[in-house]
Amino acid sequence: MHRTVIAPRPDSPASQAVGFDLDGTLTVDSGWQGGRIGLPQPGAIEALRTIARQCAVFVFTARPELWLPEVADWVTWYSGLEAFVDQSEGRAYWTTRGPILVTSTKLGAACYIDDRAVHHAGDWGTTFAAVARAIGLDRAGILVQV
Repeated sequence: MHRTVIAPRPDSPASQAVGFDLDGTLTVDSGWQGGRIGLPQPGAIEALRTIARQCAVFVFTARPELWLPEVADWVTWYSGLEAFVDQSEGRAYWTTRGPILVTSTKLGAACYIDDRAVHHAGDWGTTFAAVARAIGLDRAGILVQV
């Protein structure tokens, strides 16, 4: 399979950032009930630091806004990089290198690193098969009860 790498375009704010999911991607586990944040996955913090030297980085999470300051503190504690909570209404992009933005919004980005993502490379047959496996559809497209 041939993959094409598309270079970030300086004129596109969406190509200036990389988005990291928190739970199950930066952290070892994906459970966050009660506000608990797990330990970092091996290699995750080094990857975050390396990418943050080259690109704007934001951490996104489905956690309620109440827990976002805790997430920012966690990122700062483990990475040593400044992290802060997004307070802007309607933000679509993050283009600033250095500080790590923490948000509950998936902003425009060159790519996302997420444990629940399905990569789409232009072939919907392959993409649909991956989604079907992830959500438990059988060959007829019916949800299988577990």
